[in-house]
Amino acid sequence: MGVPPEAISILLVVAVSALLVLTGLRKQPGLGVLGSVVIIALAYWLRGNTVADIGLSAPANWAATVLLALGLGVFIQLLTVAVIEPLTERIAGDAHDHSAFKFVKKSWKGFLQMMLLVWVVVVFLEEGIYRGFLMTELANLMGTGWGASTLNVVVTSAVFGLSHGYQNRCGVLSTGMIGAILGGIVILSGFNLWLAIFTHGFINTLGIGLIAVEGDTYLRRMIWRSRSCT
Repeated sequence: MGVPPEAISILLVVAVSALLVLTGLRKQPGLGVLGSVVIIALAYWLRGNTVADIGLSAPANWAATVLLALGLGVFIQLLTVAVIEPLTERIAGDAHDHSAFKFVKKSWKGFLQMMLLVWVVVVFLEEGIYRGFLMTELANLMGTGWGASTLNVVVTSAVFGLSHGYQNRCGVLSTGMIGAILGGIVILSGFNLWLAIFTHGFINTLGIGLIAVEGDTYLRRMIWRSRSCT
């Protein structure tokens, strides 16, 4: 008697989620991502799935998708600087740890290297794993109704946030909130990943760019007129 497909899906979701969270909290996120890619690739090969099954089918209009993603990315990143990060810092009683990006500060070479990493590796792997694989597996298990989709976003954004534990408690909270927004974008896109991929890329581009020129600190002081959240 074979193992039910639902049981295999649950096992895959738990295994990948646990791996991502544990390695993130231990400040070894790269190992979690690499291990998750191996697990997902093996599972998809054995099941005969393709990249289309994680939402990588071509969008109806590439130009419109990229332009919409640009607008969303800029809005979400400015929202992050102005609201999400100050809010999570007040909740956690700590400041965000951006030390992982300190090498980009006032360094155009560091910034370009980071952009290459973001656009060639990070956005595709993170969206493919968190929103593509995990959200799709959960949707197949629970359905795509309003309640199921809400739970799907909550679970996957929690995993997304906790796997960024190397950015301290503030990073976990703010990344989880951004993950929930990206999860909502995926659901509204009919589980097509491309809008979320480009949006994620533009969020990171503007966010890291602001860190590079210390614009995030300037914007926050200008908005809040205070140093209390910096």
